[in-house]
Amino acid sequence: KVLLTIIRDSSTSRDDFIFYSQRLMRLLLEHTMSFLPVSPDIVTTYRGEEYEGVSFSSKLCAVSIVRAGEVMETAVHSVVKDISVGKILIQTCQATGEPALHYLRLPYGVANMHVILMDATLATGAAAMMAIRILLDHDVPEEHISFVCLIASKPGVQAIAYAFPKVRLIMGELDADIDEKFHIIPGLGNFGDRFFGTT
Repeated sequence: KVLLTIIRDSSTSRDDFIFYSQRLMRLLLEHTMSFLPVSPDIVTTYRGEEYEGVSFSSKLCAVSIVRAGEVMETAVHSVVKDISVGKILIQTCQATGEPALHYLRLPYGVANMHVILMDATLATGAAAMMAIRILLDHDVPEEHISFVCLIASKPGVQAIAYAFPKVRLIMGELDADIDEKFHIIPGLGNFGDRFFGTT
């Protein structure tokens, strides 16, 4: 809650916004890892003893929804070494709220991986739903997709949960609504503008 309070505060400096956002991203991505399937794995310790542990039982990749989702790539690399990362550029029309695909690059073999789909925020859910449809079109099973964001609106979460009930949704906090301009309320402002300093 402290981290979310800092990044929501309009008086937070850009440096602090970046630092605390990235810290929250790492926490959310670590939490996401706890939902991935594991298999028993017996290893030998330096003392020559066997240890009955676990290892991840499937390959993993991340896909960021450009632009705000890209900021989560550093955090995912700090959690999963050498993870393959893809990108989807979806721009939402401000007048209608409808998404349009502009760029797509997915890791090779994505159909056989668990996918962490990343965006900083989830407002209407339109861009995230288009990204999920793209993954499904590339034969990624719905239950292999985890969508991760810092802040989500209740209408956006409801839209995704209704359309894709097997997709796992992981967020820092759930906000009540969106306004007539499709902004999350109370939200944190335009995440990309605050992070990149383009306001």
